[in-house]
Amino acid sequence: MKSTNDCRIRQSSFEWYPKLFHSFLFIFLFAATGSFAQDPPAVTLSGTVTASGKPLEGASVVTSTHKSTAVSTDKNGKFVLHVPTGTVITISYIGYQSQQIVAPDADQTINVAMQATAVQNEDVVVVGYRTQSKHKNISSVVTVSGDDLTKRVATDPAALLQGQLPGLSVTQNSAEPGNENLQLLIRGVGTFSGAGTNPLVIVDGIPGSLSAINANDIESVSVLKDAASAAIYGSRGANGVIVIKTKKGKGGGFSLSYNYNVGISNPTRLPKLVTNSATYMELLNEAAANSGQAAVYTQQQIDLYKNATDRQKYPNHNWLDDMFSTAVVQNHYLNLSGGKEGTTYSVGLGYTSQPGTMLGFDYKKYTLSMGLNSRVNKRVTLGANMQFRYGNRTYPFNNSTDLYIATLSQSPLYPARTQDGLWIYKAYSTEMGNKNPVLTATMAQTKNPDYYGQGNLSLDVDITKDLKWENRAGVFFDYNKSSTFVPTVPVYYFNDLSPAGNYNPGSTLGYSQGSNDEIHTTLYSQLNYQKHLGEHSISLLAGAQEEVDNYTYQNAARTGYPTNYLTELNAGSANGQTNSGSSSIWAIQSFYGNANYDFADKYLFGASVRYDGTSRLPKNNRWGLFYSFSGGWRVSKEAFLSDVSWLNDLKLRGSWGILGNQNIGNYPYQPILSQNNYAFAGNVNTGFVPNTLVDPALTWETTRSLDLGFDMSVLNNRLSFSADYFNKYTYDILRGSQVPQWLGLNAPTINDGAVSNKGFEFQVKYQDKINKDISYFAMANFSQYRNKLVSFGKDVITGPDNQLIMRNGEPINSFYLYQMDGIFQSQDEINKSPDQSSLGGAPTPGDIKYKDVTGDNIVNADDRKVVAGQYPNFQYSFTFGGSYKRFDISVQLYGSQGNKVYLYKWGTDPFAQGAPPTTDWLDRWTPTNPSTTMPKLYLGFYGYPKITNYQSTFHLYDASFMRIKNVQVSYHLPIQFISGVKSLRLYATVDNLAVFTPLKQGADPERLNLSYKPDAWYGFANYPQNRTFTFGAAVEF
Repeated sequence: MKSTNDCRIRQSSFEWYPKLFHSFLFIFLFAATGSFAQDPPAVTLSGTVTASGKPLEGASVVTSTHKSTAVSTDKNGKFVLHVPTGTVITISYIGYQSQQIVAPDADQTINVAMQATAVQNEDVVVVGYRTQSKHKNISSVVTVSGDDLTKRVATDPAALLQGQLPGLSVTQNSAEPGNENLQLLIRGVGTFSGAGTNPLVIVDGIPGSLSAINANDIESVSVLKDAASAAIYGSRGANGVIVIKTKKGKGGGFSLSYNYNVGISNPTRLPKLVTNSATYMELLNEAAANSGQAAVYTQQQIDLYKNATDRQKYPNHNWLDDMFSTAVVQNHYLNLSGGKEGTTYSVGLGYTSQPGTMLGFDYKKYTLSMGLNSRVNKRVTLGANMQFRYGNRTYPFNNSTDLYIATLSQSPLYPARTQDGLWIYKAYSTEMGNKNPVLTATMAQTKNPDYYGQGNLSLDVDITKDLKWENRAGVFFDYNKSSTFVPTVPVYYFNDLSPAGNYNPGSTLGYSQGSNDEIHTTLYSQLNYQKHLGEHSISLLAGAQEEVDNYTYQNAARTGYPTNYLTELNAGSANGQTNSGSSSIWAIQSFYGNANYDFADKYLFGASVRYDGTSRLPKNNRWGLFYSFSGGWRVSKEAFLSDVSWLNDLKLRGSWGILGNQNIGNYPYQPILSQNNYAFAGNVNTGFVPNTLVDPALTWETTRSLDLGFDMSVLNNRLSFSADYFNKYTYDILRGSQVPQWLGLNAPTINDGAVSNKGFEFQVKYQDKINKDISYFAMANFSQYRNKLVSFGKDVITGPDNQLIMRNGEPINSFYLYQMDGIFQSQDEINKSPDQSSLGGAPTPGDIKYKDVTGDNIVNADDRKVVAGQYPNFQYSFTFGGSYKRFDISVQLYGSQGNKVYLYKWGTDPFAQGAPPTTDWLDRWTPTNPSTTMPKLYLGFYGYPKITNYQSTFHLYDASFMRIKNVQVSYHLPIQFISGVKSLRLYATVDNLAVFTPLKQGADPERLNLSYKPDAWYGFANYPQNRTFTFGAAVEF
């Protein structure tokens, strides 16, 4: 056990980070002030822009600084621009190749002839360890630029991908600061295994984290969806690959930019609860009577609240008002970049302050990115790219879900605290006990600093004109620390302020601290060969890679603290102290290759292969071979379409391949021993026994993938369209086997089961200009998929309420429910209906009526059936906008159709652990209100008749939605008269402006969109999403 001083020394060693950040910020700003003290002389550049010999009206003439200094050509194709000498000027028009010129040393008039382009040849896409021109790409890859991402504001850049790319589903399950729990899926759910569904994330060629990057440092994000693009990643690419390219410095001298924004956040949807105390008491007594239990409150107690004039003593308390409020979020970002003589650099510094809209939550984040590239000589280029993040989360111990449940469980009869500062437990001793959420949020907190870094060093050698040798050495590390102190606090009954003991958070009082540390290294070396011979083009790639991952966990705890103000381990009692720790390591070695050939830029062929060896599988099955084949035909290049003037490009493509998955536990094939005591010769001895069966034949989970698609652009590339059909079949799924309980051993991990996953997706874009001042664009994305269990074994009923089933021929984790068939209105109706007494006893009027599916006049387990809706029928987004002179506007809509969600317990079931019912229960069935939608009341979900709580469609809700996800308006200020300023933009955005959904009030449909997760039953109990209004400014010097 370390001493108290040791602990303090270790903790203080990390205090340098915020100070260093501010020091960097000051130094760079001070240095930058002199870099633009003297501006170069200005010149007047005029000219005429033509296309096919005719004047081109509306062509954009913009400097390398920003479009705020841009002009457009008039109806005669003429323009005049006043710029400093040496300024790079770009002339562009939709459907034509852009041209660049450099402002001369004196006034000059020029003529510019624009050339129409069939495709944007300058566009490239990332296709696994390399880039490829877009028109030659024959794999399913979609890309979004960093500039498009930063039109929105988010702490986690993964959230910015939502609705941007077809085939990529992004769900934010929580708005907890620094812990948004974002889930990314590429082409839906294709496996039920412990190997998971998360895609591989590559940052500048090395495995890393998207969430650790500042969004302002991202140049582009590419999603590799099919076997042709992902097979070269082998066993890491079965769930798709997300490739992030960070921004690099550019030549042309020093540049400094700064972006600041401030946002105001509020929760989007909160449940509407019964907060009138007298009404709550009457409803609870009614539920108790229906449940065969005694009344909780006397009539005298009810009358005290009903007739009260002193609401301090007899309140109608809304606990949601205590726990949720407005939060102010701030973001700062500073970038310095430049370069000359073959060397470029870029440094980015970011700071985020994100208080929670829920009490007790706060997040501070500092980011630092550095990029350096230098061409040492004609053959050798060196590079370094690094990103660092220091994040510090503060949150109530346990988690936000636990705190939200505690909030929903409080009755309105009492406040969190009296005016004299006494913490309240509950109003009366007869009520169900709950921990006070305000006390938890303010006094029992976890501090969670996290130190993350990722980066790589590169060495590229041009061996010949056609052959390049490329090398990378990369690492990411994550040092995650946490400490929690749960204090000893006296609590009181509100009705008479008598003592109710000490605060009971549901866990041991005291102090604990722990760490989760991971270091992941990657090395790869490859040869890249490209050759053009007449109409023949060939590219070859061959390389080797090694990854090693080390993980360490430690935790220690003590209780018996004499005061709440000593929060070090050594201050607690040694009696009952606990400690634990573990470590693990895994590694993977790989050899990979890729070949591409095209003839006449028209007939395209490709193949990839990877040979992976993993430490996670037994030696006899450790190596796996993964590969893909692809082909494409640029139909638009054929002679028979040469006269079709409106068609710019039409390409048919297809791919097929085999991918693998080994993302399971580190030692699933090795017998695990556990320590046990046994008696021998009158003594207690310690020994080790196996506790888990193993499968020595364990091997790779494998996915067979087919993709057919086409890309088309027309009308001088104003309109583009891309569509894909995919069919994935995953077999030898890594899963826990089914073994009888009497065996006494944990089930082994085995290869068993198969899943089919099919779907369709498309993207359509249109952009155009009305005149020189007005332009507009629109983009739509659509994704649809279906998965099905092809081979699983016996049915398995699962889920926290046993509401799901794994069954052959059905989607993964399908809903498996009784069918609600109305509400019994009379005893006569009950007598004439099928017998359902096996479901919680004989029904009475006001109970849910269940459908007799089998027709045997008895409602029992045989009448449960699979119900559609676990997955959406389709997901979509629509983004549109435009610009008028110096104004820009963009709007993003995002939606999902056909998915359902199963909601019960807190926020849905009345009096769950004492929780106030939602206001829709005011329309419950009673003899005087024969409702046909809301049954009569029962007590919560603990120990009462389950007549209304069986797994039925009563708890199933339509979670379809369409959300106005983002709206942004910006204005580019004229800066001709501001010395040293290249551009200045003011902007305002709103996220989650509105949502349209039939879902029960209070629940957020987007947050529940991935309802196939077994824990989605919490419904209301996740940290709610926020609506955020943001105002900002971006300036470049």
